[in-house]
Order: sequence, then structure tokens, then C-alpha cells
Amino acid sequence: MENPRDNIIHEFLRMGISTQEVKAYLSLLEAEYVTGYQLSKSADIPSSKIYRVLNRLLSRGFVIAADTRPVRYLPRPPEELLAGIRDDFRASLDKLESSLQTIRNGARKSDIVAWNTTGRTDLMRKARSMIDHSTDRVYLALWPQDLRPIRASLSEAVKRGVNLHLVSYGNTTFDRGHIYFHRPSDYPFRERRERRFVLTADSSKAVVASFASGGAGNGIWTENPGLVNLFKDFVIHEIYIVKIEEAFPQQIQAAYGKDWEKIRMF
Repeated sequence: MENPRDNIIHEFLRMGISTQEVKAYLSLLEAEYVTGYQLSKSADIPSSKIYRVLNRLLSRGFVIAADTRPVRYLPRPPEELLAGIRDDFRASLDKLESSLQTIRNGARKSDIVAWNTTGRTDLMRKARSMIDHSTDRVYLALWPQDLRPIRASLSEAVKRGVNLHLVSYGNTTFDRGHIYFHRPSDYPFRERRERRFVLTADSSKAVVASFASGGAGNGIWTENPGLVNLFKDFVIHEIYIVKIEEAFPQQIQAAYGKDWEKIRMF
């Protein structure tokens, strides 16, 4: 069974907080308003190092020093501490994003028009990023089982006023934006048992992928205007198909048969 303290130490280490600093803070949570000497005993930190550790914690805002003689220390409440860390990280990430984008925009553009991406996790991470940064319009065609990793991002995008057009190859309970129910059939799935995934955001970015039944995935992402518009037009074409089949089901079957989509093979 995992030790909660070990998990806490591990997560703080990822943020650059030392093991001794974390141990001192945890000990203060368990017995606050103690002297440095008392803390060195409870946290199992040598007395020769405890004040150096406390000074770092004070500078980071983890602890508060009471104006007593001798000085006694209190932990900053966890919710207050974590809120401050979260705000600091968010501010740093915002500055990094702005600075990195400035450098990228000022650099000579690569001749590469698309980048390969392997693995379903990386593909979905890229898709979420595109949705999270979208401001105008998102076109998406996918199977319902591939909706879950991006469901929350899509909901938030619609709340922001993004115009979402989603083609679902099969039924889904997702009801934000404009949903088009395509029959659960798609030629990559019929012929290769692969689920298609096509996403475009603001006519400026796109992710196109195929997911195998075992969960593996491969695809590309691009910012090339020609490719983005091509993939967007594909999703719009799928919407046309759904609307036409809904309006003229009997006429289409009479002309081409039940599996009329297979006319692409002619």
C-alpha cells in the first residue's frame, strides 16, 4: 500500500522542493507553533540544518514565523499554500507561452507542412490543446469512444462561444454544439478496423488520426492552411452526407441500395 507522505514528497520534488523542506512542512502540519529545535526532532532533520531549511520555507511562503522568543513556526494552511503555488505556476506558464510564441513567430518558418504524432495519448493531448485555444469554430469527426479525453475541453469551448460542429460515427450522449449522427460505419473501420479522428480549430490547426481497436493510434497535426481547409471540408462533407440521408433515406436506398456509401468503390 502506498504511503501518502511518500506521494506528497514525490509531487513536491517535481516542483523543486527538497525532501527536507517537505518533511519540515509536514511535521509543522502535525504539530504547529514549535521552535526550530523541536521541529528538527519531529522532522528528523539535523539541528545544524534545520534553520537553513526553515529559511528556505519562509522565502517560499510555506511557513510563518511568530514574533516570539524563541521564534516559533506555523505552517501556511495547505489550501492557501497550494492556491499560491497554482497562481505562480499559471503566471509563469502564461509568460512562457507568450515569450515562446514571440520567438516562434519571429523565426523563419519550417518547410515542413505536417508533423507525425504516434500514440493515442499524445494525439489527444494535441487535440485538447487545439480545442482549449480555439476562439471561433471547431469541426470534428470521431467515434464516440474517442470523445471522452476531449469531452470537457469541448464543453468549455462551447461555453466560451466557440461554434462546434461534431460528426459522431454512432450514438453519443454529448449534446453541446451541433451534433450530427453518422451511421456507425466508416470506410477505414469497415476495411481496416480503424477509427477515424479529424479535428480542425479556427481554420488554422488540424489533427488527423486513426485509432486501432487495441488503443494504438497514429496521425499528423498541421498548421498548413491548405491541409487544414482540406480536413475541414472533409468534416463538412460528412455533415452533408448525414443531412442528405436524413432528408431522403428511401430515395437513396432505392437508387444505391442499403450500403450506398460503398459507391465510393465504383
